[in-house]
Amino acid sequence: MLQKATIKKACVSVLDGLFFLGATPSSSADSWKFRRRLIYGSYRLAVAMIVFGAITFFFDTGVSNQLVIGGVALLSIIATAYTASATIEDVKRNRQDIEP
Repeated sequence: MLQKATIKKACVSVLDGLFFLGATPSSSADSWKFRRRLIYGSYRLAVAMIVFGAITFFFDTGVSNQLVIGGVALLSIIATAYTASATIEDVKRNRQDIEP
């Protein structure tokens, strides 16, 4: 019989694999590592959408157009979210350094 912890680890690994994340960080100090893995996984998904849309363009132009538009939009959102979250974390760390 499998223990709950083993089942939980297996489920987390499967979900991480589905979204191309890799292993989750062990502490909250490593939040930037998890954020970077999440961004890279989303980036891979967006590139896959664009490539698949380009390949299927001659078979179904409506779906392929939407895939390419969605992939480009996802890339734009990723760049914005990554820079904004990094800026917020820098401001948060600077405030902690300044306060006594």
